Amino acid sequence: MIPLTILSVVLLVAVMLLLRTWSANRMPGKKQRARAVRELKEEMDTWTAELVPLNKEELDLFSLAQDKQVVKTGAGASAKGTFTTIFHEPVVSYSYRRYLGKQVNELLYARTAEHDYVYWTENGKTTLEIDDQPVGSIDKGVLLGARTGKPLAQIAGQARENYLPISVGNREVGSLTAGKASKADPLGQRAFEFIPKDLNDKEEQLLMSLATLELVRRSLPA
Repeated sequence: MIPLTILSVVLLVAVMLLLRTWSANRMPGKKQRARAVRELKEEMDTWTAELVPLNKEELDLFSLAQDKQVVKTGAGASAKGTFTTIFHEPVVSYSYRRYLGKQVNELLYARTAEHDYVYWTENGKTTLEIDDQPVGSIDKGVLLGARTGKPLAQIAGQARENYLPISVGNREVGSLTAGKASKADPLGQRAFEFIPKDLNDKEEQLLMSLATLELVRRSLPA
């Protein structure tokens, strides 16, 4: 009788742990998403360094290196880190969560000195907000406007001479290196090339919105 009771208790505890794990790693409902983002922001406040404002010079120096990257895997997955320049200046911090599901379900919150970027991917479809304002959806590297449904920006799906060109409207605003960071010398690998001198703030935001998503996903385990 006693062994049966012990077995029942063990099974009950196992079921409770399984339910807790499932609950913690399932995609938040739409009403809970603002809270999920707020929690990531508050957590980031405790560990991120003061970020250096991005401009043409900093984009030219932006490297593939990350400072203090932490990746955790399991039922879901999480990651955080800060991209730096080749001189180790912090420029973009991010926090990432991957949730359970047959298709890709994830949340990415990224921060520069001037802007916040929030990406929700549900069943493989990604939406983007910048500074709490809906911008649009990203489908196969193309950012479609939330209001018009027309292309605002895009990142090439195939590399051209080891770079992925990024365009805003009809203008190419830079190219992102197609390779992963070298473990031997990540600081020596610049992330961008061909940034125009007259890049404006809107172009910079859209450039960074596509590049950051690509860089974070590229740095995570499959």
